[in-house]
Amino acid sequence: MKAHITLVNPPQTSGAPESGFIPLGIGYLAAVLEDNGYAVDVIDCQVQKHTKRELESELTRLQPDIIGITSTTLTFKSATEIVKTAKETCPDSLTILGGPHVTVLDEQTLREQPEVDIVVRGEGEQTLLELADLASKANLKDLEEVVGITFRKNGQIVQTPDRLFIQNIDELPYPAFKHFDVSKYRIFGKTYLPVITSRGCPFQCTFCLASRMCGRRFRARSPKNVVDELEFLRDTYEAEAFSFYDDTFTFDRKRAREICKEMKNRKVDLQWDCRTRVDRITKEDLAILRDANCQLIHFGVESGSQKMLDAMKKGTTVEQNERAIKWAKEVGISVAISVVVGYPGETTDMLQQTLDFIYKTQPDYVYMCVAIPYPGTELYDHLKDLGWEISPKWYHYDEQTLVFNNPLMSAEDIAEMRRRFFNKFFSISYLLRKSLKRDFYSQIMARSALNHILWRIKLPRLVSATFKKLPLKQKDQQET
Repeated sequence: MKAHITLVNPPQTSGAPESGFIPLGIGYLAAVLEDNGYAVDVIDCQVQKHTKRELESELTRLQPDIIGITSTTLTFKSATEIVKTAKETCPDSLTILGGPHVTVLDEQTLREQPEVDIVVRGEGEQTLLELADLASKANLKDLEEVVGITFRKNGQIVQTPDRLFIQNIDELPYPAFKHFDVSKYRIFGKTYLPVITSRGCPFQCTFCLASRMCGRRFRARSPKNVVDELEFLRDTYEAEAFSFYDDTFTFDRKRAREICKEMKNRKVDLQWDCRTRVDRITKEDLAILRDANCQLIHFGVESGSQKMLDAMKKGTTVEQNERAIKWAKEVGISVAISVVVGYPGETTDMLQQTLDFIYKTQPDYVYMCVAIPYPGTELYDHLKDLGWEISPKWYHYDEQTLVFNNPLMSAEDIAEMRRRFFNKFFSISYLLRKSLKRDFYSQIMARSALNHILWRIKLPRLVSATFKKLPLKQKDQQET
């Protein structure tokens, strides 16, 4: 008898921004399991907002043989709370935890979380399928034959070899979005869905875990397979916009152009956005993307200081960043950029270079992320080597909170700089400009500006300033 499987998407910690997208990882896991004859249920705590009692009731009703929970660093605390509830409710169920955080901290997770039976490391589709097959045969004694997992045996932690990455990702089914309430993920009344067209990242930025999770080799879906999915999303879920959620959509520039050509030929004229690097794009490429209805492009600019770009091992230059933004705007694509602030070694002068870069290039939107030392990154190891104090409170790792003591730039300095920047960037004139454009992405930007303006008016600044002056240990104790 085949095992019954329940997959759980944990909520983000209170105060953190909610995800705008259906979780692709769980969607792929559910689809692969169902393609192999398994009954799958999904509990999406991100939008369903289950209380502990409601989650207990749902698990009691389902009585799954396997309960799988995904986890990032930010959601690790809520994920472990779900695992505890799962074990209390269904003590005979096999509890499995996966995702980037536990991929890196697999042994620590098993030592500290007795309710977790197995950790799945890296890409989970084939691993979870093999575990489901063993559970169906009541043959969990053969766990050591499953690569890519960490588990306990006779009181000892066993780590099997890493699993090879899936080479032909065209073979994967489309994510099973049917398990999610798609209406809960609508933005401005539009169904806005994510699409992954490739896996693997050859680049080695010091703050990123992409290559650890999906490997350094770029593995891509064919243009036909990608556009087949776009048509499926449009026809099945009435998708009105989508995001190519690849780390670097134009890593293979020829393939990106062919995807655009396929979209044009098949009249898939939905509006879309993508993420890429400034050194993997040309103005001609951008014009082709725009002709296929790309309306927004995200560049990981990271800094306006070349010294900081080199420290992050970004492999790009300030000049390349400036040129890519200029090209995109010239062909009519809106530009969103991300910058990292508070990185070790950054001074206030270097930070000012980043602000000056933003004011000079005038991107349409800015994600200003505080440097976060995710476990498993080179940044994390670097801070450990420096002996700098790092917060163990994973629910602080929201890219808005400084989680390590930086002797060159305090948490208060960074918070004040970000506050002043966004107060200037999200101005009334910005709000009016974006509101008047009326397109989908401009409306999202206008809403962000409005939210910030309202937040600025209502925030009790004295309380906020007092909190930001607390040292890490004192803040952690206050929030625990």
